[in-house]
Amino acid sequence: MAAGKMDSQNIFSGALSKSAPIHIHPFSTSEADLGNPKFRDTANAMVKSAPHLLAADIVESLRDAGFTSVTLDESEGDIPIDALNVTGRFTRLDPGRQNLRVWIGFGTGESKVCVSGEVADPDGNKLADSADCRNGLGWGSSGPQADKGAEVLGERVAGFLIDWADS
Repeated sequence: MAAGKMDSQNIFSGALSKSAPIHIHPFSTSEADLGNPKFRDTANAMVKSAPHLLAADIVESLRDAGFTSVTLDESEGDIPIDALNVTGRFTRLDPGRQNLRVWIGFGTGESKVCVSGEVADPDGNKLADSADCRNGLGWGSSGPQADKGAEVLGERVAGFLIDWADS
């Protein structure tokens, strides 16, 4: 589990039980800042891969923590009608600039992945919200760094839900 709190996390109502049905929806990328237009091809690849990586990592982390009824759109069977819904959006999917990282060093041209999300009851009432950003990890190419950022954010979103259930 990725350590630390999210940049922003708020619980507005109630407790969360690890036995409550939870459905993880793929986070939208439709309004994400994709960074420099020169690197839009890499950003567009991230748009395709990041939502699934994030959702799958949230589900896996929650199941590993003892949540017993967690589904995502690809799950077999019906979504429980009383499921809490985790929805959100990527606000930034920036692949950064690999050449700056190579020639200038760490901190320059790094990729950045940001999400904001919410948990709502089956009637659509918001119970909690959160937001977080992660910078790229390492010297490698931008796409895999950003994919890793989505996975780390998935762990952090799950960590928020786990902490809520454990509180």
